[in-house]
Amino acid sequence: MGLKTPIRKWIAAGRFRAAVAKLLYDMTIALELAIERILDSVHTIRESPCRITADYHLTAIVKTFERPRLLRRLLASIRRTYPNLKVIVVDDSSDPTKSSGAETIFMPYDSGVSVGRNEALRHVTTKYVMVLDDDFVFYRHTDLEASLAVMENHPEIDIVGGEVIDLPLFETGDYSREALFPTDAEATMPRGTSLGGLPVYDKTPNFFIARTDRIRLVGWDPELRRVDHADFFTRAKGVLTTVFNQNMKCLHARTPFDSAYMRKREEVERDLEILRDRYSCAAGRQNVSD
Repeated sequence: MGLKTPIRKWIAAGRFRAAVAKLLYDMTIALELAIERILDSVHTIRESPCRITADYHLTAIVKTFERPRLLRRLLASIRRTYPNLKVIVVDDSSDPTKSSGAETIFMPYDSGVSVGRNEALRHVTTKYVMVLDDDFVFYRHTDLEASLAVMENHPEIDIVGGEVIDLPLFETGDYSREALFPTDAEATMPRGTSLGGLPVYDKTPNFFIARTDRIRLVGWDPELRRVDHADFFTRAKGVLTTVFNQNMKCLHARTPFDSAYMRKREEVERDLEILRDRYSCAAGRQNVSD
């Protein structure tokens, strides 16, 4: 009995600290997004940007899982910036719901991100498709027109990736030398080459516009349920030409304190085993966002 009370107090204190951290994190994210929305409103009044090009030649696809609030937040941000943009949502949650303002496809529970994206891609009928995660947020710097214009003028470009800004610290990753898995494939263009004023990359964040017919040549491996990112771009090397546009941005507000979601998100051992076997390398326990 003597040890049980201190242990219970330690556990209770840990839970309290976690609850406080979650509260502070959620409040910070909410405040930052509220400020960005105010700035968005000022920008819209001043600039009144035209959204016709992106609306009518592009479909956004979103794979979502157990995060309905974040999905609603993303869709609301899309409607504020590109009100006519077609959106296809694939939902494999335990209790999926139809998303207002989007075509919703229900999948068996936990089908995985790759199966979901392939299914969404199968329903795309536009020339271009945009790949999104459900924890992204569009805002005034999510300029899709410039990237589409470059792709229209340079048919050799298959993918234009954008910059993802991680909240709450407004950090961005450097993908200029992001590594792929070992492969003998030769890039269609040397990394660093300029096409349409944009640098050629091997890999970009999961925030990109692609030619629909070209990305179907690669697709996503249905065996990979979580860790699909590096594998996709590894298999795309030698097939697709990818460039990066740092002026096409989105905000990224993760849910690190959603314990139920994170437990599922961290179930990556099967994927890592597949990748180790496939690429004959120690894939290790990669960041699950890869």
